[in-house]
Amino acid sequence: MATIEAVRDAITRLGAILEHAEPEFRRKVPDRSVSVWIKDLDVAFAGRLESGSLVDVLETDPDERRTANLRLTMSSDDLIELVEGRLHFGSGWARGRIRVDARLRDVLELRTFL
Repeated sequence: MATIEAVRDAITRLGAILEHAEPEFRRKVPDRSVSVWIKDLDVAFAGRLESGSLVDVLETDPDERRTANLRLTMSSDDLIELVEGRLHFGSGWARGRIRVDARLRDVLELRTFL
């Protein structure tokens, strides 16, 4: 299990990955509210995808994550592996390591940048 500091760092790196994506790709990312619940630490982060950037990310009450359009649930280790490129989003989702609650179209678009 990773520390909360490592999770915060991984969330920041995820935002940086989006910032450095190709402009054409960033234009295709839909504007949505997003939350990530780290189940082993029982901590949640919420923010927004806007114009291909992850903005206004704050630690939040895990119960409030349910209001986001795009909700991700995973362990702290899985988040770190995902951000470091050691876990592919599609295989993590297929194996149940990453749970996604969202419209199917949003899930498919999410696959393209994670």
